[in-house]
This record gives sequence, structure tokens and C-alpha cells, in this order.
Amino acid sequence: MIKYIAGVAFLVAGLSTAAAETHSRDVPARKASVVNGHVYYDQNQCTSGPIAQVKVKVEPKHGSVQIRRTTYSPPKGRRCYGKKFNAVVVVYTPEKGYRGKDTFKTSYSMPKYVQGSQMNYFSDTYKINVK
Repeated sequence: MIKYIAGVAFLVAGLSTAAAETHSRDVPARKASVVNGHVYYDQNQCTSGPIAQVKVKVEPKHGSVQIRRTTYSPPKGRRCYGKKFNAVVVVYTPEKGYRGKDTFKTSYSMPKYVQGSQMNYFSDTYKINVK
């Protein structure tokens, strides 16, 4: 069974066909910050699932967004601890000297089932407070 794990803390949540979520994040000025992450893995077999296809749909007005591939390891005490899984993170970088509010939107998709042809589609809105 594939579990969906998202968020900076990579929280476990259920899969759905379409979903939208708003994330509020405080980030430091002059520094790139991970504001969300997506990783899918089979907790029974400890194998990587599909990699989310993330796109920026609305750019921020006072910074930039990068989508980066990385790896994720479950924390100590969790099943699959010590294993690395393919992941994608959303990184926000404010403009030099900027402090205040900013927003942007992303969309992402992934197969609904590991061997199926159906897709899940998600969209996220980010409300950023640059401090």
C-alpha cells in the first residue's frame, strides 16, 4: 500500500483524486527555505513509489520558487528508518532585501495506483511571510 507523505515534516495523509490545500509559512529573509515536500513509498516493502510531477502555476511577486528532487529518510522509530526514498521539495527564496507577504501556487500529479493509469491531481497555495 502506497502512503502519501507531504509537508515540511512529511506528514502522512490519504490519497484522493483531486485536492487543494493552503500552506502558511514563515521564512527568513535572504535565505532559501523548503516550504513543502512530496514523497511516496510503500511502507510494507520499503520501496520508492512514483515521483510527484510538481509545477509552479502562479509565480511569487517578491521571490522565486524552485522544484528540486531529493531523497527522504523516515525518522528513527518509523518503519523503513534508514532507507532513502525519492522525493521532491518546493523551495522559496525571497528577493534580496524583501520582507513581508508573498504568495504562489503549485500543482502536482502522480499515478493513483502504482500500476494503474489513473492520475491524482493536487494544487497548493502558499502564503509566505518573509521575516
